[in-house]
Amino acid sequence: MRTTLLNLFAILILATGAFAQDDKPLGDIARDARAAKSSAPKSAKVVTDDDVPGGRKQAGLAVGKLTPAKQVFCDQLRARKDTAAEQGCALLGIDMGEQYEDLIARYYELAKGLCGANGGRGLPNYEPKDAAHAAQWRELSALGAKYGVMWEAEKKSTNTASAPYATLQQEYQSEIAKNVPDIRNPDAIAANPAEKERFREIEDKYKPLLEEAEQPIQQERLRMMRYGLDMALMQDVCGDN
Repeated sequence: MRTTLLNLFAILILATGAFAQDDKPLGDIARDARAAKSSAPKSAKVVTDDDVPGGRKQAGLAVGKLTPAKQVFCDQLRARKDTAAEQGCALLGIDMGEQYEDLIARYYELAKGLCGANGGRGLPNYEPKDAAHAAQWRELSALGAKYGVMWEAEKKSTNTASAPYATLQQEYQSEIAKNVPDIRNPDAIAANPAEKERFREIEDKYKPLLEEAEQPIQQERLRMMRYGLDMALMQDVCGDN
């Protein structure tokens, strides 16, 4: 199960590349013409402790100390000596909301009990004969199904979060193409102060708008990574090796 957990988390991190904004040709050309750092938002990167500190907020999401149960998972990740361990611990600190956190906590509670009742051989594949364990098994199955529904809804919300940013990017590129006709000719831009100034004005106009529109995308990126990590932990909840 160890390989399953680490592979799932690695796949999740790579999957966040779907949130990354592709570099725009006009933006690249403009950066070459100006020989300066781009003001456009950067592509997605792997989350680190710096991105999700143990402090108050990251990308507008509340971040707090780990509960005892989450600390156990954090310690397990660190014990595996995987490079993703600190990223996982940081993601566990994100506050996903009461409904989500309660569901996860209850799932782990039930799963641990059923793991023990099953002799440490993992979660039972079929409803146990013992009435109490059977009730727990059914509740656990229902929670798993509910988690799946929440996961699908979260994935759909990523499109909603990305739409304003994509629209602004299109407007930005259209305005550049219209008002900076030499944008594809760096030498011409360098020799034309007026055109270079128009480019700077357009960038100054759109930079704060793009940064504001990107924040929901950053939030969704972190939330999706947390979802995926919990999904991996659910499959490894019995701690099998």
